[in-house]
Order: sequence, then C-alpha cells, then structure tokens
Amino acid sequence: MPSRADNAKLTADQLQNMAALIEASDDAIIGKTLDHVIISWNRGAERIYGYNAQEVLGRPIWFLTPPERRIEVEEVYAAVTRGERVDRFETSRITKDGRFIHVSMVISAARNDEGQVIGHLTLSRDVTQEKERQQELARLSESVENRRVVLETANRVALDILSSRTGVEALRHIADAARTLSGAQYAALGVASADGKGLTEFVTVGLTPAEEAAIGPRPRGVGVLGHLLTRSEPLRINTLQEHPSSTGFPPNHPPMESFLGVPIRRGDTVLGSLYLTNKRNAGAFTEADELAVLALGSHAAVAIHNLQMLTRQRSLVSGLIRAQEEERRAVAYDLHDGLTQFVMASHAHLESFRRAHSAGNEDKAGRELEQGLRYLKEAVVESRRLVNGLRSLALDDLGLAGALEQLVAEEKARAGWTDAELIHNIAERRYDKGLEAAAYRVIQEALTNIRKHAQAKQVRVVLLEEMGEMERPMLSVEVRDWGVGFVPEDAARLEDHVGLQGMVERVSLMDGAFEVTSKPGEGARVRATFPVIEAAHDEEEIE
Repeated sequence: MPSRADNAKLTADQLQNMAALIEASDDAIIGKTLDHVIISWNRGAERIYGYNAQEVLGRPIWFLTPPERRIEVEEVYAAVTRGERVDRFETSRITKDGRFIHVSMVISAARNDEGQVIGHLTLSRDVTQEKERQQELARLSESVENRRVVLETANRVALDILSSRTGVEALRHIADAARTLSGAQYAALGVASADGKGLTEFVTVGLTPAEEAAIGPRPRGVGVLGHLLTRSEPLRINTLQEHPSSTGFPPNHPPMESFLGVPIRRGDTVLGSLYLTNKRNAGAFTEADELAVLALGSHAAVAIHNLQMLTRQRSLVSGLIRAQEEERRAVAYDLHDGLTQFVMASHAHLESFRRAHSAGNEDKAGRELEQGLRYLKEAVVESRRLVNGLRSLALDDLGLAGALEQLVAEEKARAGWTDAELIHNIAERRYDKGLEAAAYRVIQEALTNIRKHAQAKQVRVVLLEEMGEMERPMLSVEVRDWGVGFVPEDAARLEDHVGLQGMVERVSLMDGAFEVTSKPGEGARVRATFPVIEAAHDEEEIE
C-alpha cells in the first residue's frame, strides 16, 4: 500500500505540474467533490462563465445548471462515479450575466491511489457560436433545396469525423466534404504552423496518386496559400494566376482557374485554410458556395483544435504516469538509503546498550546509548528533509529566492561542501506557483544528486530572469558542480538516477528546455529554462 507521504507527494506534484497547463487552457476545467462542491476553477471557466475563482470555490455547482437540466446532469455524474463510460455530450449552462450558453462537456472521475472515486473533473467548451452557425446552415438548407447536402455533410463532420477519425484521414474527409458542397474539382486542407506563417500539414482531394507524385513536395504556404493565412475572411478568385499573390504552379501541376479559400480560425488564432479550385462547369464560385464552406470551416476548426489537444493530452498523461513512477522510486530510494539506515543503526546501538546495561558494563552502555541517540537525531533530521521534499513550506513563505537560499545552506551543511554559492536576480520576485515549484524541484533534485554521487566540494546555483528570443522573459536555472562527473547517456539508463527523468518531465510540462552536460572527472552542469509565468493576483498577496 502507498504511504501517506507517497500519496501526498504525488497529489502535490500532480497539481503543481498541471497548474500552468490548466490555467492556460481555453476550456473551462472545474474540479468538484462527490457532494458537488467546487474545489478548483481555472481561467477558462472564468472566461466562459464570468465568475472568478473567489466567487465560486466552496459553492455547489448547481448555480451554473438550468433547473430543467439538473436531473440530467446528476444522472451523468452518478454514471461516472459508478465507473460507466460517458461520452462527450452537449448541454446548456447559465453565465454570471444570466445568459444561456451551449457547452460541450466531458466528465471524468477523480480517484485516489486506492482507485476510489473522490470527485469529478469537468472539461467544458463553449460551443454557442458553433450552434449558431449550425442554425444558420439549417436556414440555408431550408431556403435552397438543392443545398440539402450542406446540412447532411456538416452533421456527418460533427457526428462522425470529429468523434471517430483522427489525423490526416479526418482532414482529408473534411476537404472532400468541402469539395462536394462547393462543386469543386480539387480541394485541399492546410494546417498552419504555430506562428501562422506556413503549413505543417497539407492534404488534397481530387488528385490521383500519380498526379500527386508527379507534382512533388507539398506546398509550404507561400503565394495565394500563404496570403490566405493572413486573412480573416474568405477569398474568391475567378482566375487564380491573375491574383497579385500568385507565384505560379510547379511542373506537372494540373491547370487550376477559379479559386475559393476559407480561413480556419479559432478566435484570433489561425489554424489553417480550406482551398477549393476549378468550379465544375467552368463557372466561378458563388456566395452560396462560400457560405456553405464557411460553415464547414467552423467544424474543421474544431477538428484541428481537437487533434492538437488530443496530442497534447496524450503526451501529458504519458509524462505524468512516468513522473509518478519516478517519484515513487525516488521516495523509496530516499527511505532506504536515508531514514531506514539511521533507524536501523539506532536500533542496533540501543540493543547493545540494553545488553551492556544488563551485564553491568556501564561504560559501554553509555557509549552505545550516546551513539544510538545520535542516529535517532539524524533520523529526525532526515525525516524533516523528506517532509520538506514532499511540500516545501519555505517556497510558500519565502518565495523562490528565499526558499533556495535556505535549501542551498541546508545541503551545504549536510554534504560538507566547502563552497556552495547561490547567484540570482529575483529577490522579492514572485511567479506562478507551478513555475516556482518546477524550478525549485529541479534545483533540489540536482543538489541531491550532487550530494549523493558527485563527491564534490564546490557547488554553484545560478537563477536569473532574462530576456529570451522574441523579447520573451525567461527564467534560467543552472546547477554546476566540480565533482567526479559522469556520462549523461549512461546515467539516463541507470535505475539509481531516477531523478533525472523527473527533472525532464517537470521542465517539459512547463514548456521549458532541459540540458545536462558532464564528463568523467570534470563535474556536471544541469541547465533548465522556463518561460516566465506571472503570479496570479491572489498569489502575490502573501502575508
């Protein structure tokens, strides 16, 4: 059975490592107890529902639920608690200003280490705009009989593609639906790069495999395709090559004349574009074509966003599972090599004391008692260190700089280093709790590894906030020792270097970069850089 300390460490680390990701999410992520009392509320929930965390924490969740929907939602929560699978479903919610909005929800059970359900985690996405577009699409279908395919295809995209298809297949299916809606000969869907200045994925419909092979590499997002990535409105062109942004076609490319491009956006973010060419019967694309594909484009935005979120979520879950196992092994390692050794040594000397005292050898009894008490004292110090490792109270009270000053001093005294230096420029500076915890744990683990393995006498810790690329503030961490060194590739494969993978996971979850350099006989350097995340207003008000 996991120990209480083990459970506490896992819970604290999970919350700290996921804090930045949850706060940055566009979706509302709400945690509640089995009694339906809200215990966590992210910024996405504040944006969607209008309440800040202070207004909702500790309140039952029902003030968000229309009365006629309460029984429905209670049944869903009960099903999740029983372990039944509940797929994503849509319902309505009430905002702070009294508006009714449509939301798409996923509800998961929160469990403790024994597998018992202790609450629920609800992820909600505001789909009101998508609902309004669907309603507009329905009105278009009702007024234009020969456009029935609009509603049919959109429903297929919403109900089939988004729920059951992934990756390139889903994108190609959406492009094919756009081709059907607009009466185009060719269609393509491009996924924009993170900076919106190029394409990372490009799928086509209408070209044969031989034609695709003859054309060569996929477009990178220049010319008219790149121009569309900068637009917020659709683009219709009667003769594609006459547009000022046109750069022509590569060899073996089939001729293309009429063009319709529809941006795929989520809010102000460019996700990609739908491209249609060669309207059948040699005609030009019409406003009706534009409206039909525009409605489909909103579904494409959801599809691309879902694919991106699914990829990140899978990566996060995988990383958390690995980090949990590493943390368990690290705690077991510390207990075995630290606290347990002191307790066993104390027990042995106290047993010797009892025998010597019974035999009347008071001199030996006194020595054994003194030695046994000394080991007990070491056990107390070690246990306090382990508790602090589970959750640093100094980090909350003193901030990152103060907590590290205390940590370096304690490790110096414990390891017997002759020189342990902390250099920083963040005095009185507070950051997001997740960022502070990640930086502190990386430095703590690095110092622990030095104490246990490096045989060093000199240690230096550098913590600086400085401007990085694109004028973005970064927090850089460097821990340097002049000990025996090691081969990083070999250390990553050794079971007794369990903390190295944990450091990598912590930094990765904060969108940072991590590097270890070392050579035998030349010491080691651990370096991590984190994007600066400012402290929330309530986090800065520390008494």
